[in-house]
Amino acid sequence: MTVTEKPKPITDILTVSTPPDAETEREILHNKGTDISTFSRFLAIYTRNKENASLYCIEEKKGCDFSNNWTYLKNVLTSQNCYSRDNGKLTEYLIPACDAHIFKDSLSHQLKITEFQKEDETQIRGCIVRVEVDDPFNDWFIYHVLDQARLQFHDYDLLNVDQGNDVRYHDMFADFFAANLKNTIKNDEWDDSGRKYFVERVRYFTDRFIRIECILPAFPCKSSNINKVGGDIPDKGEELALRRLLQITKEVEEFYPPGLKIWIVSDGHVFSDCIGVDDDVVDNYTSRLHELYELCKDSGSDTIGFCGLNDLFFNGASSESFNPEWVEKYKVLHYTGTMISSKSDASRQILMKGCDTDDGSLRKDVNIPDHPRLYLYRGFSKFMMEDLAVLPFFQSHSKKGFKKVISKIAFNMIRRNDAYSNLVELMFPHHMRISIHAHKNSGPKFGVKVISHQQCSIVKDLQNIEEPTFEDLLHIPTPWHNCIVKVTDSADSEKQNYFLTKSRVIKDALANGTYKGEWKDTCFQSGNGGCFEIMKYN
Repeated sequence: MTVTEKPKPITDILTVSTPPDAETEREILHNKGTDISTFSRFLAIYTRNKENASLYCIEEKKGCDFSNNWTYLKNVLTSQNCYSRDNGKLTEYLIPACDAHIFKDSLSHQLKITEFQKEDETQIRGCIVRVEVDDPFNDWFIYHVLDQARLQFHDYDLLNVDQGNDVRYHDMFADFFAANLKNTIKNDEWDDSGRKYFVERVRYFTDRFIRIECILPAFPCKSSNINKVGGDIPDKGEELALRRLLQITKEVEEFYPPGLKIWIVSDGHVFSDCIGVDDDVVDNYTSRLHELYELCKDSGSDTIGFCGLNDLFFNGASSESFNPEWVEKYKVLHYTGTMISSKSDASRQILMKGCDTDDGSLRKDVNIPDHPRLYLYRGFSKFMMEDLAVLPFFQSHSKKGFKKVISKIAFNMIRRNDAYSNLVELMFPHHMRISIHAHKNSGPKFGVKVISHQQCSIVKDLQNIEEPTFEDLLHIPTPWHNCIVKVTDSADSEKQNYFLTKSRVIKDALANGTYKGEWKDTCFQSGNGGCFEIMKYN
């Protein structure tokens, strides 16, 4: 396979990013020491009956207890003491600071209830936030969350389904998850506490006999490191992962009739400029991933859904009232020379202004010996140093200069990761949260393997096909940091094995004459993902 650098034309929406100067870096850290994000003000998101204000469902935050004090809130919601905004689309109520302690002892700020009804729903959506500083961005962000949060299946007119039995579907699904999807690691806490948490979350769906819905932040784009992957579009790795997830949803439907849906919430545009991938390359990867999915799934199936950062911020009526001036001073730093889409960068600005809850604590934590965040920071730094080592942009950097930039990238990636996790929490408040990263499985996130051992083996070397142990809980082998190789037995062409590994492993084996073969591109007409196809010389 010949690798050539793709030309990067500059269009009217693309600009080339450059490393920030010290002044720009200080600008993005303007909130150091003060958490001013909108997310930090959210205390609850709920749905209720329109006629009598009875509570349907509520997700409470920061230890607040609104559900057990709903009688007080019903009196507020049924009073005439309210006002509207956004041309009557939103209704707002205020709770005086002197009453805030009812919901939590430490609450001392005035609280605001904002409610919104979508045209195709009978329920009312609402949220409760702390009132601190008037900010038009905060008001818009609240409106947007109420408009776009995945709450549509919580309308109780659709949920009054008589199951007709007492089957413990929550236990059945938990056992199925543990046996078929969960990534079990050292010091796994599933049995001690994770399973109980998992069951409590899944009962939101099974008690109502509705389809279980999970979110999986994954499938961002291919790594920019040509020593890891075979190209920049989905290949056999993504194909196998999609087919596995589709098979999982089929198996769940066999014992739980409403079934399972997995939302792939791509974090490609969250990190693309940090990992050396152009925004338009992310867009193309996503488009081709959707195309591959259509070829992998059964006709009419919708058990996998897709959305990304731009989808979360630029869909719905609320997005039409967004004013870019609200975030123009919140600069997002770019370090890797990637081409930036104005729309994607606006999404990153909204993400960080709305959901970045770092108040300077990360900078303190990474300076404390043995602090978990220090290990996380070192893990990000090590991984990104490897991932960006061959990026053309850094070839003129000194070793010291490269390490300095990597340090900044790692720091910002942790902040963006936290912010995106916060955003997903708001947009998918009741969904089961699964992750391609390894977790101790105590909740709220549970680690999964998107490719099974039955599909292929993970190896570091073709001469040693035992799966290695991965101690880094942050980065485990994925299709977008590796490639698939199909190895055919030279003595028996029917005997074939698939392995997930770095492309450099295959290229070296081909170069030294141990194997013969080549890379086969993805065929989107047939739904067959690209991979290396090789055979060992006798």
